[in-house]
Amino acid sequence: MNRHLKNTLKALGILVGILLILYVIVFAYVSANKKSIVKQVTEDISKKLNGKVTLGDVELSFIRTFPHASVLLKNITITDTMYAQHHHAFLQAQQMFAQLSIMKLIKKQSAVNGVRIEKASIYLFTDSIGYTNAYLFKPKKDSVSGAKTSENKNALKSIMLRDVRLTIDDQKKEKLHDIVINNLKMKLNDKDDVSVLLSVKANMMVHSLAFNLAAGSFIKEKNFEGNFDIRYDKKLNQLQFDSIDIKLSGHPFNLSGRFDLVGPDPQFSLKVHTRRILYPFAKSLFTQKIDTALSIVNLDGKIDADAAISGPMKGGDPLINATWSVKKTHLITQFFDFEDATLYGFYTNEVVPGLPRRDPNSKINISNFSANWHGLPVTAANIEILDLYHPILTCDLQSNFPLTKLNELLGSSYIQLQSGDGSVNLTYKGPLIRNNNTNSFVNGIVTFKNGTLLYAPRDVQLKNVNGRLAFKNSNVFVENLQCDVLNNKIIMEGEARNLLSLINTEPGKVNINWNIYSPSLNLSAFTYLLKSKKNSAYKSSGKSKLGEVAKKIDAVLEQGRLNVNLKTPRMVYKKLEATNVVADVSLLQDKYLINKVSMEQSGGRMEISGSLVAQRSNYHLATVNASLNNVDVNKVFTAFNNFGQNGITAQNLSGKLTAKIDAALGLDNDGKAYPNSIRSTIDFSLKNGALNNFEPLKKIQNFIFKTRDFENIRFAELKGRLEISNHEVKINRMEIQSNVLSMFVEGIYSMKGTTDMSIQVPLSNLKKRKADYKPENVGTDKKGGSSIYIRGRPGADGNIQFKADLFNKFKKGKEKKNGK
Repeated sequence: MNRHLKNTLKALGILVGILLILYVIVFAYVSANKKSIVKQVTEDISKKLNGKVTLGDVELSFIRTFPHASVLLKNITITDTMYAQHHHAFLQAQQMFAQLSIMKLIKKQSAVNGVRIEKASIYLFTDSIGYTNAYLFKPKKDSVSGAKTSENKNALKSIMLRDVRLTIDDQKKEKLHDIVINNLKMKLNDKDDVSVLLSVKANMMVHSLAFNLAAGSFIKEKNFEGNFDIRYDKKLNQLQFDSIDIKLSGHPFNLSGRFDLVGPDPQFSLKVHTRRILYPFAKSLFTQKIDTALSIVNLDGKIDADAAISGPMKGGDPLINATWSVKKTHLITQFFDFEDATLYGFYTNEVVPGLPRRDPNSKINISNFSANWHGLPVTAANIEILDLYHPILTCDLQSNFPLTKLNELLGSSYIQLQSGDGSVNLTYKGPLIRNNNTNSFVNGIVTFKNGTLLYAPRDVQLKNVNGRLAFKNSNVFVENLQCDVLNNKIIMEGEARNLLSLINTEPGKVNINWNIYSPSLNLSAFTYLLKSKKNSAYKSSGKSKLGEVAKKIDAVLEQGRLNVNLKTPRMVYKKLEATNVVADVSLLQDKYLINKVSMEQSGGRMEISGSLVAQRSNYHLATVNASLNNVDVNKVFTAFNNFGQNGITAQNLSGKLTAKIDAALGLDNDGKAYPNSIRSTIDFSLKNGALNNFEPLKKIQNFIFKTRDFENIRFAELKGRLEISNHEVKINRMEIQSNVLSMFVEGIYSMKGTTDMSIQVPLSNLKKRKADYKPENVGTDKKGGSSIYIRGRPGADGNIQFKADLFNKFKKGKEKKNGK
């Protein structure tokens, strides 16, 4: 064997031998003086402890606390003077070992230098009026001198607790700390008059750490583990620790703190640092109220968190300031869920210093937020949640995205975005609660650039869409929205008051005011509005993220009222050309109200009102009230397709027309009238007029005035009433004073072959009129004097034939029909 190794083993053997000899000597001394040692220790404990001490049994323990000698106190109970009233013993322990210093025993000095307590409970109680048993912690005064029996230097070198429940129940301040100490080992190094170093190894279960029972407990039902050093400053009477490592339910934390143990207003401060902690677990470390408040958002990623907690040791809500940061996590809120969220958060329960540190005085602040919302990038410079009792959210959100990204999110069957770019800049300040008024707190701008949009129910495409939507409280404004619709350049602005509120409750009450301007408008392109809407009812899709929102938008477009104000310098509709057009139209569900349309046409002015109602497939009932003032009659008849009759057409007329038209007619999807549906009354006045090649008048030449020119007849003011119904035009008695002749016309002109017209030609016409003759009306109530009557009715070939009505049978038949 190596000589060096042999010497080492020999030295170890000698050392062990010496220790055994010393241990035998100590054992012999303790055994020989057992009774006196037990008596000395129990007397020493009784002198130092206030309160009533009750012992079940006392014995000397040498084996269980090897290598130390100890006095074992069994079933020890310490109570205060008011125990009979509150029934909370200060200490109840099945076993308490008082570790002994042999040298002090020999010197007859206080020999206890360590304590080990097992299976015990320690209960610090304060009642509602302030009485407390905490005075038992204070050293007992000498009965003679009144001086405290404790020494300046701490005699205890170690404390061990096993299976000990510590309760601090302060009913006056509504504070409750309830901790089960599974195992605690504490070594005390009292090497000077300045401080004591406590080396601690602990394993505890915290059932309650409530500074205010109404608010709840911190780290409730969390296991506490740690191996660290604490410094006790004797001058400041303060516990101090810096950067110690502990674990709560297995998760590592780093702590620094200061705790005042005495003084008129003792305070504490605690700084907590941890990394990669799960948000639900982090929330659970706070009180139930704070946990609930923080639950208005949720994160499934791991966060880095820091907290500073400070406050009075005697109770009350501590000040809490917490910060956290997280990257690329899933963020869940009551409004939206975000992916890949990166943010920095801050929480405080003291927004206004001096006010109670409760939820109403708390806030959460999130800064430098960035995330993806179903593929859309979203950023926010600042998000604040104030008053966590009734949370008020203030936030700003920005996003830039391709418009096509919105289709999957909206799931709208009415609006499909086909191309272009969009940007959003929204702010919200209002309750953090979903309700029917939530939208009314939204403000912001949505911008469209180079977009293409399909309005599916009408199968119409809007191209080159540029503009923006502005949200102000509950109102929505469309600002400078430009687009091309069926080769028409359109510029639009609009507003929908209370849209964001009504969209949730009463979409049918939404009124959208829409202003449209076009430099030149071809109205024929918009006949698609007459067609029945395509069946595009919303169908739920798993891909649709905003299905409910889309349905609400669809409901507004379907049920709401759209008031359109249109202006254009030039408008074309089939054969109608007009200038300076101003229109006020309301679009309802399958119904259009033409409130007022005015335009300049053919040198005059025209105003129209009415309605258009879809009654069945390919049939729309139109009602029209039109006023024409000094318009070119030829162009008007051309534009309106001769008002659905062919008795007198645009080719036959010239002059300036003033008329009032009341009409009802059916239109097909292309805007063409069903002739048999036309019902109309026309009161007209035609000045400076002429009849050109009007066949009925030309046929009069078969009877009279064969040498006169009936090709071009100029007449004085031609006025009267036409009643159109069922393919027939009723001509009320109408006076025609022309350069050729004077006559009175009345009767029925029928497109069904039942024409029956009467023409009265006064004999005063026998005198041929000169070229400069100016016709003047005498009035339809004039009988006209002696006259020739001509009656026009269909012949065998269906054409109108005029014959002399010598006995004016037309008039007699009319009187008979009217009961005269």
